[in-house]
Amino acid sequence: MKIHHWGLLAAALPAVVAASLLAIWVGGSSFTGWPMVDESAAPSIGGPIQGTRAGQMRDDTAVRMALQWVPAGSFVMGSPIREKGRFPNEDQVHVTLTQGFWIGKYEVTQSQWQAMMRTSPWHGLHNVKEGKDFPATFVSWDDAVEFCRTLTKAEREAGRLPPGWEYTLPTEAQWEYACRAGTTTRFSFGDDEARLAKYAWYEANAKRVQETHAHRVGQKEPNAWGLCDMHGNVLEWCLDEDHSPPQTDFQRAQYAAHGQPRVMVGGSWMFEAESCRSAFHSANWASNRCAYLGFRVVLCRVNK
Repeated sequence: MKIHHWGLLAAALPAVVAASLLAIWVGGSSFTGWPMVDESAAPSIGGPIQGTRAGQMRDDTAVRMALQWVPAGSFVMGSPIREKGRFPNEDQVHVTLTQGFWIGKYEVTQSQWQAMMRTSPWHGLHNVKEGKDFPATFVSWDDAVEFCRTLTKAEREAGRLPPGWEYTLPTEAQWEYACRAGTTTRFSFGDDEARLAKYAWYEANAKRVQETHAHRVGQKEPNAWGLCDMHGNVLEWCLDEDHSPPQTDFQRAQYAAHGQPRVMVGGSWMFEAESCRSAFHSANWASNRCAYLGFRVVLCRVNK
């Protein structure tokens, strides 16, 4: 499935876009209750929260969320004009990130979501596999932001999060910088999409073979900074608003009704290779929920 931008999808499928905000109940799944947050299993922070090297890991939250350190630095965001599969909304810009940050090694999983939020928004829905290590899907941008707030509050109350730090969604720049891990190629592993199946669940090795659902996190090779599933598996929400202007009357009406759309990155199990590149980004309304959309978190300094 190709998505050049949220507007192209909306223009082609206006009824589907509206319907995608709703869950499709199919039933047939058993529910075993919420996983408990194990406070005793999560140690207090032992030493400075600031990381020291790219790829350094910590997992000291109550829900054992693995995080990798991403150092401060500069990179060129977007894609060169001749990159294969490039979309028009990928103009290049030089970006400097002045502070390092921690980012989830994987997408937030169903068990982590349940432990924090005590809900299962994906339960019994279309194109979902249920299990503790599957990504949390059917999660809106608003839902993801609330998860980050809840996690921040819990970790502060437990004494594991020092003042001045919080969990949040990554900005688009943070996400692409972490995805690239120092590379300038189409993917974090190079330009050859024939290698993509080693790193990603995408259309060719998921949807095309009737595996029409997100897969367990961490089954594919990580990038150079230890991050898994940055290409494919599920689209991931970013903190940013998308500022592309509406192009049609339908889009203008949707802006008026829903406000500014939010950025999504990373491709998914139903997207083709070109939509799993490091520079790919799309957008949709903050209320959107679907089976190929999830998120990962960032732990960073609060800039207030």
